[in-house]
Amino acid sequence: MAQINKPKPLNWTVTLSKSDKNPYGAYVLYDQLKHIFPKASINSYREPFYSRLHDNFYKNTAYFVLSPDISTDTLDVAEACEFVESGNYIFISTYDLSKKLQDTLGIKLHRSFDFDGKDSTGINFTNPSLHGAKNYISTKALVNEYFDTIKRPDSTIILGVNSKGKPNFIRVACGDGAFFIHAAPLCFSNYFMLHNGNEAYTAKALSYIPSTVETIIWDEYYKLGRGGPVSPLRFFLTNQYLRWALWLSVIGLLLYVLFNIKRQQRIIPIITPLQNATLDFVKTIAGVYFSQKDNKAIAQKKLLYWLEFVRQRFYLSTQYLNNDFVQLLAKKSGVGVGNIEAIIYYASIVESSKISDKLLLEINTSIDNFYTQVI
Repeated sequence: MAQINKPKPLNWTVTLSKSDKNPYGAYVLYDQLKHIFPKASINSYREPFYSRLHDNFYKNTAYFVLSPDISTDTLDVAEACEFVESGNYIFISTYDLSKKLQDTLGIKLHRSFDFDGKDSTGINFTNPSLHGAKNYISTKALVNEYFDTIKRPDSTIILGVNSKGKPNFIRVACGDGAFFIHAAPLCFSNYFMLHNGNEAYTAKALSYIPSTVETIIWDEYYKLGRGGPVSPLRFFLTNQYLRWALWLSVIGLLLYVLFNIKRQQRIIPIITPLQNATLDFVKTIAGVYFSQKDNKAIAQKKLLYWLEFVRQRFYLSTQYLNNDFVQLLAKKSGVGVGNIEAIIYYASIVESSKISDKLLLEINTSIDNFYTQVI
């Protein structure tokens, strides 16, 4: 009976989706947009910049993009710049902005891997009229990311900083409009807005967009992909690695059929191979994890084995996974700093996040790349 009445555990997956009421969804913000921008019509789309903006003329419009990572190509960036130059605004909050867009705006976003044991961090504004008497505090998700390079100070204004005084919110002028780039997307999540009076921070951040805008474009593409039902075939075709695996399987099957049509094999006696107990054990364990779909357990073990490998191979302590550790391991192993930082980032979120198939694949790829470069 106790199990039946047991409350359902919260889903801490970062979606920042307008319909997600879990801690890291953006239901609260999306619901409040009509009050923040009372004169605007609010529209939600699941299309990249190019598809939404090309051949569509927008005036006095604000485009909101909240996502853990944002990947754009040359066409997307060109269309976004043209949209802003025409007097519109693009507000982006992300941990990981595409290199193409960073280069275009003359900025560089720094990913923080400062594991100093703190369970809360603070942020604030630089404008005296918006600056809070105390920092706005995040207790569940660290918001340490910041911009470590600003190449065009004449057109860039620092609007906000993190607890260490590093810029994490900037305005980049472009033609008659502006890009607003924010480095802590969880500041717009349900959890952040509903705790510690933080809703004031979110409202102040959005106050840089004129309240008189006539149209709000809310992006769902950069966090959820294109709209429409997702069939099994579409799932395979939208993933680069699965798409290649599918095509190789089809080609292999066709070659097998063609070769077997041309020849008739004689009957080959079946020889029972010697049983490999170790292999059977590995297959059994793998089958258990696969059947249970326990991505988190798989990710945890992959990361634990990696840490053990680092300790035994390079004689390094893995107690503190900070920047000094990253630099020392990069020097000893010859592996790039970016690769190592990615693995450490995954290690920091694996306990608190739901591990999707996509995230598990990214973790596995990062660790395999490390092993490949070392071995």
